Amino acid sequence: MSILSFNNLLHFQSIWKSIPFQTKEERKLANHFFNSIVDTEFDSNREKNQQQYVNIINKFSALKPHAEEISHAYSLFAEKRKSAWTYLSLALYHKQYDQIIEPESDRMLKMIETPHSKNRIILAPFHMGMHTMSMPLITRYFDKTTILVNSDEIDIILHWMDTYLESTFSTSTNMVPVPSHTSPLKFAKSIMRGATGIIFPEFSYGINQEEEEISFLGGTFKAPIGVYVLAKRLSAKVYPIGSIWNEKENKVRFMIGDTLDPNTLSQSTFLQNLFAQGEEWIAKYPEQWLWDHLIE
Repeated sequence: MSILSFNNLLHFQSIWKSIPFQTKEERKLANHFFNSIVDTEFDSNREKNQQQYVNIINKFSALKPHAEEISHAYSLFAEKRKSAWTYLSLALYHKQYDQIIEPESDRMLKMIETPHSKNRIILAPFHMGMHTMSMPLITRYFDKTTILVNSDEIDIILHWMDTYLESTFSTSTNMVPVPSHTSPLKFAKSIMRGATGIIFPEFSYGINQEEEEISFLGGTFKAPIGVYVLAKRLSAKVYPIGSIWNEKENKVRFMIGDTLDPNTLSQSTFLQNLFAQGEEWIAKYPEQWLWDHLIE
């Protein structure tokens, strides 16, 4: 287990903050030491269960020829992600946003909606790259956000937000725990009150348990219809979003797909278009999609 696992990071940073550095030079030296640990972790090539995802990847013919290679790369990336969490957390704590997000991503996120727009917005980020960790970066581009989060992860995410995010962004983000029969209503009300919704499209989160089979990576995928149902009820625009960890630059890259309007698209067309966009990103960066959620 890496010393930079997510839980240990929270404890380590609380100690780090309490150290009474006397000068800027001491703080600089300490940060250099900590970043050296991160760099060492990035260079680590721990290999564990590298072939466990082959059978899942083989179900999608577009990726089947490279299944072993993808499974190997995904296993390594899962380890490197722990170090990236640390790196991103430190950068957020020190407000070094320009050092952790690609300039083009910054430009695109600023263009999603004009300031003070009254359009209802739902962001549909696929489980790629840094997953939930990339969401604090997105919150900076909107006045208020609401996100559906697994209930068993709420406490640790709240702790992390209180530690690393500026209070302005920490308090403007509302996390709705799931599963809960009241969560869809709470989530919808937040959007109706002006918040930007964030829902991962691969899961229904109790909004609607129905699924629709769609073509995906040369195979089929049972796509939850929840994001369509919710967007249709709220007349909300949906933006597909992908994100990857650019290891060479130590930065997050965001990709934004074409806007989807549930009022002009059928359920089938909406879902196919949404997942076709995700398919494009996943085919390009298969080692950064969360394959674990397909393992039952």
